[in-house]
Amino acid sequence: METSYGEMIIKKVKEAQNQQTDLYQIENDINNGFIIVKYEKMAIDEKELLDGAITMQLPAEFAIMDREQAENKYPGPDKPDYIYTNEDTTVNLTFSLVNVGEITNAEISEAAKLMARQMKRLYPAVTIANIQTIPAAEKEISYFSFDLPVIDGDLFNLMFFMEHQNQLLMGTFNCSIYQKKQWQPIIRQMLATIKTARQTSAEKPESR
Repeated sequence: METSYGEMIIKKVKEAQNQQTDLYQIENDINNGFIIVKYEKMAIDEKELLDGAITMQLPAEFAIMDREQAENKYPGPDKPDYIYTNEDTTVNLTFSLVNVGEITNAEISEAAKLMARQMKRLYPAVTIANIQTIPAAEKEISYFSFDLPVIDGDLFNLMFFMEHQNQLLMGTFNCSIYQKKQWQPIIRQMLATIKTARQTSAEKPESR
């Protein structure tokens, strides 16, 4: 029996719906070369960060936040050394070298515990998630997370720590709490890809 034109159209619509559902329900894995967040597909690239000091896999659209936006979003003297952000600046990844003297890879977990206690003193109402330590490409990274109430809506924050050239490298990741469920496993995967870059003299470092 021949399939009518109407039946063929219905079949195509159902196939498209099934493909769309599969796309939106995908379990994000950066090894696939892309992620899906808020129904948007984003390519994953290995990028040189911190003026070429490290590399990390992260969304291709992430770039250094421009100076004016950085001053508005992070006012005061404690602005991070490096701020990377998505196109609408709603998802941010920062890095800062903290002057605490020399530190070793084995001391990173303890440094994270000390910072977690400090954050709890600053924000007694927030719940600090358990500190975890994961192996990155070359070193260990310790991190903890918490949800922070702010004026324009709660933020999901993840703070991470690693040793870099015998110094403490502290980073933060933040996004709207409404995107927490999607970004939480992604940022953990991204952290595991951090490694020391092999920058040559011919390469031009990015501006801050």
